[in-house]
Amino acid sequence: MNKKEHKVLCVGLCCLDIVMYCKSYPEEDSDQRCLDHKWQRGGNASNNVTIFAEFGFPCEILGTMSYDIGGQFMKKDFEEHGISTKNCHFFEDYESPTSTIWINTQNGSRTIVHSNKNMPEVSFEDFTMLDVNNYTWIHFECRPYYEDMKKMIQYIRLLNDFGDNHPIKISVEVEKPRLELMEILSLGDVVFISKDFASACGYSDMVSAVNGLCNKLRDEAVLICAWGEKGACAKTKEGPVIKSEAFPPEKMVNTLGAGDAFVAATIIVLSRSENVSKAIEFGCKVAGAKCGMSSTKGLAELVFDIHISQS
Repeated sequence: MNKKEHKVLCVGLCCLDIVMYCKSYPEEDSDQRCLDHKWQRGGNASNNVTIFAEFGFPCEILGTMSYDIGGQFMKKDFEEHGISTKNCHFFEDYESPTSTIWINTQNGSRTIVHSNKNMPEVSFEDFTMLDVNNYTWIHFECRPYYEDMKKMIQYIRLLNDFGDNHPIKISVEVEKPRLELMEILSLGDVVFISKDFASACGYSDMVSAVNGLCNKLRDEAVLICAWGEKGACAKTKEGPVIKSEAFPPEKMVNTLGAGDAFVAATIIVLSRSENVSKAIEFGCKVAGAKCGMSSTKGLAELVFDIHISQS
């Protein structure tokens, strides 16, 4: 493996999404038809690699999947996107995690109901079977049971300290509004936090969140917070707050996966040694373009066209 390929590994959830496009958000105890429906891959890490692949960026998924019909659907879809699943652990005795998603076509909002019947998470033992020198960047979606994730990151740090290769960059996404996840902020070189997590920590805007939480970071790490229509901002321990505006589409079509698009697009730019300002701006552009599309197909071309029209 040539390190110059900048291959990224994403560790986290692979989920079957059953998406319903509705005229409006359904009323409780009602019976109505949807306008359209489809199956697609979901889960933050799964969505991240889809964006990497769309932009032609070498990537791989490390997740757990079932041999059931949902798992087979996801495996085939990964293959069709050119995303390797060779190191994923497949299980016989578990069902695929599944989300049922209602898209309100009036405003593009998405409402998610998730089911996970205890599908095992990626284990530390699974991770140590990898040759991590195949990757220049490893991104972790922080899952509910994250002790093994902490061991994986410690393992990478040891290899970075004693290995001969260029150090592997580590990023972590903290999305769920759970205060016990605060300790995760100290683990990554790049740490993404969600609006929900920041709000759970008592912050009402992204600037106060990064100002208040940046002291939890490793030295020289960067904290990044996206805030929907407000854009995104970033901060190191000692540096200033860097902000990017949002880039909303002309019409909101589907906001599902916009946050995952932001994370992946930001990593693409950072992995090429560009500055944080350019990275979060590109992340906001990709996330905004995604909100104007029903899927990610053609996203890279659309972002390119938007960039040209704005130049």
